[in-house]
Amino acid sequence: MKGNLMGTLAAAVATFGMVLPPSAIAAEPVAAGPTDVALRSGGVLVGQVVDQQGAAKAGAPVSIRFAEHEVVRTVTDQSGVFAAQGLRGGQYQLLTVDGMTVCRLWAPDTAPPAARPAALLVSGNTAVRGQWSGGPMGSWVGWIKAHPYITAGIVASAIAIPLALADDDDPPGS
Repeated sequence: MKGNLMGTLAAAVATFGMVLPPSAIAAEPVAAGPTDVALRSGGVLVGQVVDQQGAAKAGAPVSIRFAEHEVVRTVTDQSGVFAAQGLRGGQYQLLTVDGMTVCRLWAPDTAPPAARPAALLVSGNTAVRGQWSGGPMGSWVGWIKAHPYITAGIVASAIAIPLALADDDDPPGS
């Protein structure tokens, strides 16, 4: 009797995972796309490099790239602030030794209202965007993440079928 109760409980827990909406178990969403930043007059981009705790990174090299080509290289001051001039609107990568961000730069007076007045690079940012195969196991892990309901159904079946078959082995009247 105790085994039957445990089996029912295990099946209930597995089924519960299948009926939860994905939003209930989803991670916090990451802002999609590049950050809009307004250039100052003369095509000047101003930004700051900070570590993960928000402390300014003095003397950090900053590379500004457009279409995989470096267009400007600069270094931050004591406050972690950098400036680069002569830039035009477009999508740029801002890289430091251990951090990167993508910004869509806007010419003065053309930036959308939500555009930021300066760029922010977080050094030591461990978030990785894009795909990672993860070696030989990466392909099935990616498939599991892409198909959570099918995976939950397989797990629930793997639990429920043996439990249902085990109930048939009990002699009548026990």
